[in-house]
This record gives sequence, C-alpha cells and structure tokens, in this order.
Amino acid sequence: MKSISKALGRWNSIHNRIFVSALLFLVIPVLLTFYLLDKPLESVIERKIGRSAQDALFLINLNVELFLKDMLNSSVDITVNPEMIELLKDPGSLTEYEKLRFNNEVLYRPFSSYFTNSYVTLFDLNGNWLSTSYIFNSLYNEYVNSEWYREMIDKPYQHRWMFNDKKMLYSDRQPIITLARTVTDLQTSRNIGMIAFSVKEEDIRPYLAGLEGTVYLVNREGTVVSSPAAGMIGKRLPEEIDVPHLMSERNGQHILETEDGKSIVNYDTIALNGWKLVQVVSYDTVFKEIFDIREANIEIIVVIFIVFTVITLSISYNISRPLKLLKKRMQELEDKQFYSAIAVSGPEEISSLIETYNKMVKEIRGLLAQVKEEYEQKEEMRFRALQAQINPHFILNTLNNIKWMAYIRGNGDVGDMISNLGGILEGSIGRSGSLIPLKEEIDYIENYIGLMKLKYHDKLSLMIDVAEDCKDQEVVRIMLQPVIENSLIHGIEKIDKPGLIEIKAARHEGRFVLSVSDNGPGIPADRVSELNSWLTAGSGGSLPERIGLKNVHDRIRMQYGDAYGITISGDSGNGTTVTFVLPARDAERRMNDDV
Repeated sequence: MKSISKALGRWNSIHNRIFVSALLFLVIPVLLTFYLLDKPLESVIERKIGRSAQDALFLINLNVELFLKDMLNSSVDITVNPEMIELLKDPGSLTEYEKLRFNNEVLYRPFSSYFTNSYVTLFDLNGNWLSTSYIFNSLYNEYVNSEWYREMIDKPYQHRWMFNDKKMLYSDRQPIITLARTVTDLQTSRNIGMIAFSVKEEDIRPYLAGLEGTVYLVNREGTVVSSPAAGMIGKRLPEEIDVPHLMSERNGQHILETEDGKSIVNYDTIALNGWKLVQVVSYDTVFKEIFDIREANIEIIVVIFIVFTVITLSISYNISRPLKLLKKRMQELEDKQFYSAIAVSGPEEISSLIETYNKMVKEIRGLLAQVKEEYEQKEEMRFRALQAQINPHFILNTLNNIKWMAYIRGNGDVGDMISNLGGILEGSIGRSGSLIPLKEEIDYIENYIGLMKLKYHDKLSLMIDVAEDCKDQEVVRIMLQPVIENSLIHGIEKIDKPGLIEIKAARHEGRFVLSVSDNGPGIPADRVSELNSWLTAGSGGSLPERIGLKNVHDRIRMQYGDAYGITISGDSGNGTTVTFVLPARDAERRMNDDV
C-alpha cells in the first residue's frame, strides 16, 4: 500500500504534471482537432469540388443546348420556306428538276458550326417524301407507322426529340439525333406534313469531353445518347445509378457507393428537351491529392509530437527542480492564513518567485478584507430591499381593509374607488415581471376607468371586444394606460357628447393586433404623420405631451424588435385610433405571488 502511495506521489510531482498537462492540453487537442477537422474539411472540399464540377457541367449543358437549338433553328428555317409549304400542300406543283433544286438549295443549305452534316427528310400527308439522303421503304414505314408519328400528325405545332441507333437510320447506318416537327399551316392551323431533322451523334460527342470521369448525354428513357465512352452509346446507364431519381430532379450531386469504390455523380438538365447530362467520376481520382496531403500531415504531426515530447520533458525538469526547493521554504505558510512572509533568499529565479509571492500574499489579505466588506454591504442592501417590498403590500392590504369598511358602512362609491385604486396599485407592483397576460392588463384598465368615471360620470364608457383565445396573449405591462390617458385628456374632455373608448384585439398571420379607439375630436392628418414619424425616429424629436406613447412604443420595440410597436391613425372629427402590433404568443404561466 505504501509503495502504491509513493508511486502516486511521484506521478503527482510538478515535473510529471507539467509533462502530462502539456500532453493533455496541447498535443492531444492538436491531434483531436486534426481528426475532427479532417472530415469536415474533406466535406467542405467535397462540396467545393462538387460546385466546381457542377459549374463545368453547366458549361457543357450550355454548349449542348446551343447544339440542339441550332438543330431547332435550322429546321424552322426550312419549314418557313414558301416552296416547301407549297410542295407539301401540292406535291405535283414542282417538277423533278425543281425538287432537285429545292433539295440542294433549301434542304442542304443549313449550316452550323456545331454539326458537320445533317439529314433532312420531308413527309407530306399523301405518302410522298423528300430527303437529303436516300431512305428505304422500310425507313419510311418506320416513320409513318410509328405511334408517335400518328399522334403528332393529328395535332398542330408538335415536336419530338429522338435518339436512333438501331431503328430509323439512313443508309450509312450512323447513330443519329433526330428532331421531328410537324409542319403546320399558319392560316388553317392544320398539319400539312412533317420534317425530320437529324445529325450524327458523333457531332455532339466532342462537347462532352474535357471533364474528369465519364460524361453521358441521356434521354428521358435513361438511354445513353452520346458519350466519350462510345461503348455505352445506345445502352442504359449503369444499374448502380438511380435513374428515376436523376429524372425527377433538375440538377444535383450525390455519392455513389459500389463494390469497386465510391464515385461522385453530377447531373444537370437540358432545358430544351429534358435530356440529362450525367458525369460519373471516381471519388479517389478527385481526392487523390487530398489523401496524399493527409498522409503527409500525419507524418509531420508524428514528428512534431516526438520533438514536442522531448522538449516538454526537458522544460518540466528545469522548472520543477527550483520549485521543489521553493516548496520546502513555503511549507510554513499553510497554517498561518497569509500572515507570514518568506525571507527572500536563494538563486535569482527563486528569489524573484519568493518576492512575487510575498506581494501576492499581501494583496490577497487586502482582497479578502475587501470581499468581506462587500459581502456585508450586499447583505445589508438585500435586507433593505426585502424590507422595501413590505411597504407596497402593506399599503395594498390596508386599502383592502378600508374598502371593506366602506362597504360595511354603506359607502359604496368610496369602496369602489378604493377597490379600483387597490387594483391599480397591485398592477403597478409588478410581481409577475414586465410581461403579463392581456387579461391582467385589461383588469388594470378597468380599475383605472372605474376611477376616471368618478370624474367623468356618464360621459365616459369603455367597450372591450377581445376574444377569449386572445386573453392569454403576452403583452408589455402598463402599455394601455398611457394610451387611455391620452384618449381622456385629448379626446373625451374636448367633446360635449358621451365619450366612448373601445378596445379590440385579434390575431392574424402570427401577429397580435390590438387597437384603442375613441370618439374624440380626432387629430389632423399632418399631425398624425408627424406623431408616427416621431415614434419611429428613435430618441430624437421629443414631444413632451406624448411621452407616454413614446415610452410604450420604445418598450415594445426593446422587447420584441423594430418590427413591432404602435401606430396612430385618425382624422379631424373622426376620433383617434392607436394600434399595437406584437408577436402572437401566450404569456408564460407563473405561480401567483403571495400578497
């Protein structure tokens, strides 16, 4: 047992503590930081690389879309040619020579920097065709007997993008991308034929090169239309790729995990025809440099750790040796409550430490005395604060006794007045904090109006239209009283008819709106505008007679933000309305304070 205690004592030395502390608080946190930041950093780099890949794919998308738009524009140029329209309406209107000239001048005419050659075939409704490349009867039958052909020919202004690698090929049997469009008579809106404008797949293939990994141009059925990987043309995308998911989204990126490893799949949609551009790049290819940097960092950290350990051991030994000597000379201070100084002696380092320690002991004695004095003062202030809380409660209880004495003696008016005064005093004590339910604020206002009716008698009436679900709404304490007071002074007192103050409240779209209206003489429109500007102007432009409104407005904004507060509306002769806007939420339930 003694040997274990002795061993623990050795490990509890300053030398070992410095070493272990340096290891725990410097080396290990660095290693943990490296480990914890490595994955997020990899994720950040992954996202940035993903965005970069998306941008590159977007540029390819633009080029492919320009390619397809060029096909569309070329087909449109042909279909608006008057001779072509006349030929489709009346095949016999042109001689064979004129048809040959039309073929050379119109059908062969389309030129584009995107594709080298085009196949153009015209079909009329009478079984005739005209093409830049000879088509066999089988190809003609494939077109006109197709279900999509029959559906399109019955509807005006139709078009369809197709990829043909086995069917509907011309004599050279090259895979082609075809745009089939109905030719519609603009006057009758009826189809007079159809044009099939096709280009070789290999013309679009160069635009898919230049990116890492493999890029596929895929039609809506998931068939590869074109790709630098020529062996995939005409086939379905690999089964590992979720084709329905790709087709359901416009663009995006996800990680594909297979037995061969992880890959990054980027995809984007060609707006013109809904085809997809899909890029599949190996995860290891993208992050090879990152993995190499990570290995280098690990090697560097291991070297730093070894060097740091050696340095820490050396520093801890050089520090602990003089401190052990100082420890022996400080043992006597443990039981003397900082009232014993240490004689300055020994080497320079230890002498400096002893001198500093003596100064520290002196300052600690002073601080202890100061803390004790502050504590006593704090207790005295706390006692006075508790004593001060008794006075309002005492007054409230006294008023309550006077009220019942007045009722007992038959003096109901005095009793009502004292009851209302007690309600106002109880609401002013603020036992529930600065935020209260609306029903408490209404109780406060009813007590206040009860007092004011002793002055105004039947001239003053209060109408409250507040739904039950709004009575628990959280409001700022004593926010209605300044407004009611203004209505009395500037409104009710200045009219010769019975005065009415109306309070309405409702919730709408996450906001609580409460209005206080009176039937007083109102406020001129320019004055209303001035008051609203003053309310929103911050601390500038004070209007002493409206300081209560400003106080309420500022308290609401301080509590809930600048989007909330009060506004004033009205006009001369039509009364005045003050509208409160607060966030719609119920007040927190609190335990009732004891009186």
